[in-house]
Amino acid sequence: MTFLKKTLALGLLTLATSPAFAAVSTYNVTTTWFEPDTQPKNSIFEGSFSYDSVSKTITSLAGKLSESMTGSNASNMTWLDLNYQLVSWYDATLGGTFAATFKNNSTSTFWTGAGGNGWSPESGIANGGVYAGFPRAGNNPGNAYALIFVPDSPLTTLTQAQINKLAYADCAPGGMMGAVCMTGTSAAGYGDVGTMSGYPVSQVISLVTVPVPEASSYAMLSIGLAVTGMMVRRRREQV
Repeated sequence: MTFLKKTLALGLLTLATSPAFAAVSTYNVTTTWFEPDTQPKNSIFEGSFSYDSVSKTITSLAGKLSESMTGSNASNMTWLDLNYQLVSWYDATLGGTFAATFKNNSTSTFWTGAGGNGWSPESGIANGGVYAGFPRAGNNPGNAYALIFVPDSPLTTLTQAQINKLAYADCAPGGMMGAVCMTGTSAAGYGDVGTMSGYPVSQVISLVTVPVPEASSYAMLSIGLAVTGMMVRRRREQV
């Protein structure tokens, strides 16, 4: 390999493996919770998000959550808009990132009379799925959320342990369960199933856009090529 080829190869390898060369990709996601009491209707979240493969962060998670207790069949259920991604964290044990998107621009979802942070699946179970603002229905903020999980390699099929941690809550007014919100959790993941025995069964992620290098990567590449050119010229002058 010539000096020029070696230098170019080294420069390109350095750029390709540097954080600046990485880019954010966009994905679609569909998560399903089986609802024994509302069959053939299930609770489904359909949405999209952006994912940075270097920092392993999720942004712009948004979509729609179906209300399986509504509609005469699966095709005409009511769907809630969930447009506020307010929570996200990385789980090294499961090898991926969690993110939750909400109906309201607030995480206030569950009553906290029995403890908990007011939104997490654990909090919902601890408080029996009762809505925030209980006992006054007028104080119910009517929030809802979907909690998804994105593996380090987003297109990888989820393991059962990862599926077990998917969750949702629907405390929107007008439900048929009084003070209790509709929820979906697994006994394996959280110690109990949802308020109507619903639990997560699947999640499918698909790629929407191919990563595009950041502008800084192109700048670095241009500088690298310029430096390489100068080195080649000097080498020729010395020969």
